[in-house]
Amino acid sequence: MSNDQISVTTSTSWFSRLGSAIKGVLFGFVVILAAIVLLFWNEGRSIESVRTNKEGAGAVISVDANRVDAANNGKLVHISAAASAEGHRRDDVTGVAADGLVLSRSVEYFQWVESSQSDTRTKLGGGQETVTTYSYTTEWTNAPQDSARFNQPQGHQNPPATLKDGTFAADQASIGAFKATAPVLSQLTAQTNFTPSAEQVQAASSALGRPVSAQENVLFVGQNAATPQVGDMRITYHHLPQNTVLSVIGAQTGNEITPFIAKTGSPILMVRTGTASATEMFQAAKAANQTMSWLLRGVGLAAMIAGFGMLLAPLGVLGDVVPFIGSIVRMGTGLMAGAVGLALSLVVIALAWLAFRPVVAIILLAVAGAAVAGVLWMRKRKPVPAPAV
Repeated sequence: MSNDQISVTTSTSWFSRLGSAIKGVLFGFVVILAAIVLLFWNEGRSIESVRTNKEGAGAVISVDANRVDAANNGKLVHISAAASAEGHRRDDVTGVAADGLVLSRSVEYFQWVESSQSDTRTKLGGGQETVTTYSYTTEWTNAPQDSARFNQPQGHQNPPATLKDGTFAADQASIGAFKATAPVLSQLTAQTNFTPSAEQVQAASSALGRPVSAQENVLFVGQNAATPQVGDMRITYHHLPQNTVLSVIGAQTGNEITPFIAKTGSPILMVRTGTASATEMFQAAKAANQTMSWLLRGVGLAAMIAGFGMLLAPLGVLGDVVPFIGSIVRMGTGLMAGAVGLALSLVVIALAWLAFRPVVAIILLAVAGAAVAGVLWMRKRKPVPAPAV
C-alpha cells in the first residue's frame, strides 16, 4: 500500500470570514425550511404507512401456493413456496452466467484515495490560518475515486471506472402455481456466493481485454492478485439459487402476484426469502416504518439545528476579533441553536399530527394540558410554612 502526504496552509481574513458567514445566513433559512418540510412530510408518511399496514394485516389471507383459487382474485394474499425461473441470469459485460433467480455483480477498484485533516487557528483580529494535510493511499474501494478532484492529482491519477455494480434478475419466476414478475423479483437480493467456471473466467478475460484469475466467487482483474496495481479490479458475484423459498404478500391478479392498492392509495407488496407468516411480515414492515420514522426525525432535527447555527454564525465571527470571546459566543449560539431547533422541530411534528391525526393529537394535547394544570394546582395547594417566631 502506497502512502504520501501533502500539507497546505491557507489564511482567511476576518472580513472574508464575516462575508461568508453572512452569505450562510440565507442558506440557513433554506436548510430550516427544508427541515420543516421533511419533518412534516415524514409524519404524514409514517401515519399513512401505519394505516396501510393495519389495513393489509386485517385483509390478508394465506393461501395454498400450489393452487390458484379464482375466488381470491383481487384479494390480498400471502403465499410461501419454492421459486424457480427458466434460463440463466447473465452478466453481458463479463459473460458470467448463473442458474437461479438473481445474479449480482459488485466491483471494487484498487485506487488512490484522498483523505484530509485540518487544523485551524484563529488569530487576534479574527483572521484564521488553516493547515490541511492531504493523505494519499492506494487501497481497495467500491466507490470510484475521481482523481481530477484531488488537491494534488499529479502522481495520484486513477484510471476511469469502466465497470459498475449490477443486478440481473429473471423477468418472470414461478412460486408454486403463481407467477411473479418484475415488481416482485426486483425486491430480491442475491445472497449466496457464486463461483464462475473456468470457461467463464476465460470469457471474462476476453471480454475485458485483461488477465482475469478467480478465487472462489471473486474475479481478480489484473496481472497479480498478490501485488495489485492502480486500476486493477475485484469482481464479486452472488446469486439467489433455484428453488429458494419466497414468502410474498400482494394482490392475486389471475395467477400473478401484483401490488395491492390499499384505501390510503399506497401499494402493498412484500417479498421475503425463507418461510415467513403474514403476521411476521407485517410486523417487520411495522418495525421498518418505525425505524425510518425516527431516522428521518433525527435527520430533520439535525438539519434544523444546523440551519439555526448558520443564522447565528456571524455572531461567532464578530466575537473572533478576540479569539477566546469568539469561542464563548459560539458556545452560546450553539446552545441557542440546539434549543430553538429542538423546540421548532417538536412544534412542526405536533402540527403534522394535528393535520394527519387530529383526534389523537387533540387528546394528547388535552392530557398534557391537564397534567400541567394539575401540577400548577398542586403548587397552589401546597401549604405555606408558618413564619419562624
